[in-house]
Amino acid sequence: MDRIRNYLIGFFTIFLSSNVLMAQEDSTKVFQLEDIYQLVLQNHPVAQQAYLLSENARMNIRMSRGYFDPTVGSDFNNKQFKDTNYYRLWDSYLKVPLWIGELKMGYEKNTGEFLNPESDTNSEKGLAYVGIEIPVLRGLLFDERRAALRKAQAFQAEAEAKQVSTINKLILQIAKDYWNWYFTYHSYRLAEEGFQLARFRYRAVVDQVKQGALAALDTVEAKITIQQREINVQNALVAYQNAGMILSNHLWDEDGNEVEMSNALVPVSVPISELPTSSLEELLLLARQAHPDLRVLDAKYQQLDYERKLNAEMLKPKLTFKYNFLNRTPISSNNYDADFFVENYKAGVSFYIPLFLRKERGKLGMTKVKMSQVQLDQLNLRRTITTNIGQQYNVVENHFRVMGMQSDMVSNYRRLLSGEEQRFQAGESSVFYVNVREGKLLEAETKLFKIRADLAKSLAELRWASGLGVE
Repeated sequence: MDRIRNYLIGFFTIFLSSNVLMAQEDSTKVFQLEDIYQLVLQNHPVAQQAYLLSENARMNIRMSRGYFDPTVGSDFNNKQFKDTNYYRLWDSYLKVPLWIGELKMGYEKNTGEFLNPESDTNSEKGLAYVGIEIPVLRGLLFDERRAALRKAQAFQAEAEAKQVSTINKLILQIAKDYWNWYFTYHSYRLAEEGFQLARFRYRAVVDQVKQGALAALDTVEAKITIQQREINVQNALVAYQNAGMILSNHLWDEDGNEVEMSNALVPVSVPISELPTSSLEELLLLARQAHPDLRVLDAKYQQLDYERKLNAEMLKPKLTFKYNFLNRTPISSNNYDADFFVENYKAGVSFYIPLFLRKERGKLGMTKVKMSQVQLDQLNLRRTITTNIGQQYNVVENHFRVMGMQSDMVSNYRRLLSGEEQRFQAGESSVFYVNVREGKLLEAETKLFKIRADLAKSLAELRWASGLGVE
């Protein structure tokens, strides 16, 4: 009876200690993975760099649209020699680039004693003109300006896909670091719990030895268990502290300052560990349609296609038609000639084509080669993504099955420990066997937390392999 009474005293002391640990845990705050995601997406330097990709693409589009900006210009030339005004040439104009060709309007006034006849504006009031320049062959369907704009728009799609890919990689690394922190924290808690249990059991054994209920050698066995578990606590504590430091690398405030995690923050007790709601076929279909890495290659191919289209356009002869309507007075005046559209004009046609087109054909061939390379990259990447998704899906299913097996194993170890304690109370066992059963239970519980962490990591890797980001 005394032996049982002493053991119950020790067990009751352990129970009180567990309540103290629970009270300490109540003073902590659970740090959810979603909380880290929110901080990271707002303040992390890598996330900020990813956002700059889209901003850079928008500036690129703005720059390419500058090719269609109207321009205002004025040319003035004057020659005065030996009190003689040879000529005074003044031309002010407005150029408006069109989707095809260019519109030009202006005012020209030229005077002088030795003025070139073709520059004569034939009026003291000057000459107003409105003209248009249109490419008839090369540049009619596509030209450098339209190519620059289309390529800039495709570059924006590429930048947005790169942004998503960069954020996804960052989210994956954060998830891995968080679940590693989760595992090390619970490993440390289990090690600390085992250490406290060993200490209380040692005290109970000492009391029983003093009463003659146990042999003195049992205290040595209990002491060794304390020493072993104290070493485990120290190793687990270092691993937990290091994991917290690694996770802190992802935390920044709004001013760009590093943030250290508080010791009051703890991970979740049990992660949501369940199979993905989407089937493997659905994930594969989603990845083919929206995976950011594939979208990057699609955008690159689109840019090369615009370049190919431009290079093919350069194979055509360059034939340009120019026509200017002229009036002896500015257009704003009501005194314009009746034959304004019939006789007063300046027109021209220019033709140009290289004889062998080697430069143009070479550029077109190089672009086609680059397009073929991108297509091969797309084929290879699709196969790689399909394989990665299949592998990660299998890993998730396996972790899920193993987690169930490990949970059953933990339950069985608890039954063994309970039975061994009952045998010990009946005098049919020893402290050694109780410690062994208890150690096996702690190992099984630690492994269960490891499997839970691995399952959570594999779920994050499956989402990353599918091209998905934060849920």
